[in-house]
Amino acid sequence: MQRLDPEGTRVKYQTRLTYTDRPTKAAWIADKYRAILSGHVLDVGCDQKHLAKHLPAGARYLGVDMGPPADVVVNLDRQELPFEARSFDTVLCADVLEHLDRLHDVFDRLCSIARGHVIIALPNPLRNMLLALHEGTKGVALKYYGLPLEPPPDRHRWFFGYEEAERFLRERGRRNGFAVEQVEPEERGVPALTNAKGVNVIDSPNATFGTIWCVLKRD
Repeated sequence: MQRLDPEGTRVKYQTRLTYTDRPTKAAWIADKYRAILSGHVLDVGCDQKHLAKHLPAGARYLGVDMGPPADVVVNLDRQELPFEARSFDTVLCADVLEHLDRLHDVFDRLCSIARGHVIIALPNPLRNMLLALHEGTKGVALKYYGLPLEPPPDRHRWFFGYEEAERFLRERGRRNGFAVEQVEPEERGVPALTNAKGVNVIDSPNATFGTIWCVLKRD
């Protein structure tokens, strides 16, 4: 049975796998997007380069991160990605942009160095916050947000909902010569929040859709 995206369109890239950590997430990505991961692939935010071992035979992989074992070490808030325009068939950047002050500049650069596709994943901070509040956070700071006593080693720089993230990817992609080939949430659902009239005030994709996965294709 074919999966459909939120607008009822057939989902081109799909997988039956699930993930719970970074190694299984790499397997999920490789299986879902295998058709566009067979050429020269750049993995921005590669962590331990888990994706490399899952790529099809013949694929060329290059991983970028802030430290080893990345093939190229770059601090994206201070340095540019050191690649020529259209150097890679597919550029992957999953759960990275939300950590950067220079989100817009880095996004444009990802598009510049991609020949064919850019795969982007962004969390939905609004949904994550609502879920955390529902589960109870008394005395516990919200992950990546809040006001901790000491400067955290890692935090998100941007707060948005699903619809805003999708609009950004569509419009900023268009400015860089890309169109959305597929966009969908990986998770869905959040407990209802009803007002005095019994209306669920967070019944919208902005709050209920989770991580956005977007495939941009060069026009």
